[in-house]
Amino acid sequence: MGVISAGGFSSDWFKNLIKPSWNPPSWLFGPVWTTLYFMMAVAAFRVWRNVGFKSPAPLASFFIQLALNFAWVPIFAVCHELLFAFVEIAVLDVAIIVCIILFWNVDRVAGALMIPYLLWSLFATALSYELWHLNPNTVGLYCASQFGYRPEL
Repeated sequence: MGVISAGGFSSDWFKNLIKPSWNPPSWLFGPVWTTLYFMMAVAAFRVWRNVGFKSPAPLASFFIQLALNFAWVPIFAVCHELLFAFVEIAVLDVAIIVCIILFWNVDRVAGALMIPYLLWSLFATALSYELWHLNPNTVGLYCASQFGYRPEL
């Protein structure tokens, strides 16, 4: 994920997007995501330790939301699809909520460890919406392929 995101977020395309005044500085993302992924791993381990795969729903929901998390980066930073990225992250938010509920029912600490991730994702959802709203003429790769135009990557 880091290889994909590094190119997309350091590109001229990203640098030239109009961003809201409350857009966080780029240096903040590394420490935040490192902390969140650590907390997510601890939460998943606690659930696995309590129920393993005998009750598959909690860990299945964890892996579903993790896949959605990883999917956002190429949709946004590689394909430049701002609207699709916003829709995808909104679906991710729902998946995180489901995961928190399922984790909470197994281990309240595990559920609580996922709450900062949900809050960051909700913030990222608002940011994703605002980026789409502020940059309505941005042409992504999917849209571009429909009209025979291919923007520079």
